[in-house]
Amino acid sequence: MTTHDLPRLRPEVVLGPALRTGPKTVHHIKDESTGCFYRVGPREHFIMGLMDGRHTLQDIGVQYRETYDRTLGPDSWQQMFTLLGRYQLLDGHADAGVLDRFRQAQQDKQAARQGWLRRRWVLLQPDRLCATLAARLGFAFRTGFVVPALALIALLQTIVWTHTTVLAHDASHQRSWAVAVPLLLVLGWLITMLHELAHGVTCRHFGGSVTEIGLSWRFPLLTPYCRTDDIVLFHRRRARVGTAFAGVFVGLLSLAPVTLWWWLTRDGGPGHRIAAALLLFGSAGSLMSLLPFLRSDGYVMLTHALGLVDLRRESYRFWRLRLRRRDPAARDTLRAYPSGDVRAYTLYGIATLAVAVPAYCALMWVWFARLRHWTGPGWAVVVLAAETLVVAGLLLGAARGRRADRQAADA
Repeated sequence: MTTHDLPRLRPEVVLGPALRTGPKTVHHIKDESTGCFYRVGPREHFIMGLMDGRHTLQDIGVQYRETYDRTLGPDSWQQMFTLLGRYQLLDGHADAGVLDRFRQAQQDKQAARQGWLRRRWVLLQPDRLCATLAARLGFAFRTGFVVPALALIALLQTIVWTHTTVLAHDASHQRSWAVAVPLLLVLGWLITMLHELAHGVTCRHFGGSVTEIGLSWRFPLLTPYCRTDDIVLFHRRRARVGTAFAGVFVGLLSLAPVTLWWWLTRDGGPGHRIAAALLLFGSAGSLMSLLPFLRSDGYVMLTHALGLVDLRRESYRFWRLRLRRRDPAARDTLRAYPSGDVRAYTLYGIATLAVAVPAYCALMWVWFARLRHWTGPGWAVVVLAAETLVVAGLLLGAARGRRADRQAADA
C-alpha cells in the first residue's frame, strides 16, 4: 500500500479553524518548517483533516460524500494532490530544496514589506522565553486567578477614574521634571514590554509560536508589537480572544503596585507624583488600546470574537459593494454574506466614521488654534488643507501597497 493510499500530511503542517472573510469561509494552514501560511476552503480542509495516515482514499471519499453529498472523482483527487504538491504538504513527497526556497521566499516577503511608511525593528526573538514562562505561569490561565484579577483591575480603575482631578494635579506638578520624565519613560516601557510579553506567553500557552517582539512603524504611529501569527490556528475562540486581551490584562494588572504606592504616599512621600502620572497615563493608554480601531488589541479581540479574518478590511470591502449595489455582480456578492456578518460590517463601518470624523475634526481644530497665532487664519487653513491631502495620499498609497501584497500572496 503506497503513501497515496494512506495519505498523511507532514507533521509540521497545522490546520486552523473556520474563519469568515467576506461571504466565504476559510481555514488557515501553517507549515511550521517554512513559516508559510496558506488559506483553503472548508472542503479542502475537510479532506486534509482526514489525511492522518489511517484513512484510505476510499475512507475519505465515503466521509466526504456523507458530509457534502458529493462524490470525489478522479479530477477532484487530482486537484487535491496538485494543491498538496504545490505547497509540499504531503508526508513522504516533500522536497527539501523546495521547502528551503519557500522559507527564503517567506523571509524575502517580510523584508519587501519594509518601507518608510511601515517598518519593523526586531528587539527580541522570545519563543523559548515565552515557552518557559507559559509553563511556569500556568496558574495564571485558570479561572481561579483570572476572575479575582479582573475584579482587582476593575477596583483599581474605579480608584483611578474617581480620582482623576487629584491624579492630574499630582502628575502635572512634578518636583523635578529632569528626573520624572526619564523615570516615567523607563517605567512606561517596562509596562509596555510586559504587555507585549503577555501576548507572547499567552500565545505559547495555547500552543502557538512567538517569533518576534519589537517596534513597528505604521505611519504615523510608532508602537511596540509582538508577533502572534499563530492565533489564527487556535480552534477555541476563547484562546484567540484571550491572546489578544492578555496585553491589556497584564498592563492594567501591573498598575496594582503603582496604585498602592500612590495611595500610601498621598502625604507627599517619595515617588507619589511619578506614581500618579504612571497611573493616569498607563490606565488611559491601556483602555485606549481596547478601542476596536487602528488594529489595536481591542480590534483583534472583536475580530476573533466574531469569527472573522480581518474585520476592518472586510468592512471596507462590504461598504464598497454597498455603494455599488446597482451593479448586479455587487448585489449577488452581497446576498452571499451571512446576515450576522452584514450587521457586523454595517455597524463597524458606522462606528468607524462616528469616531474617526469627530476625532480628525478635533485634531484639525487644535492645530488651527495653534497655527493661526503664528501664520494668521488664512495660511492656517492652507497648511491644514495641504496636510490633509498629504495624509490622504499616504494612506491611499499604503492601502494600494497592502492590496498589492494580498494579490501577490493569493497568486
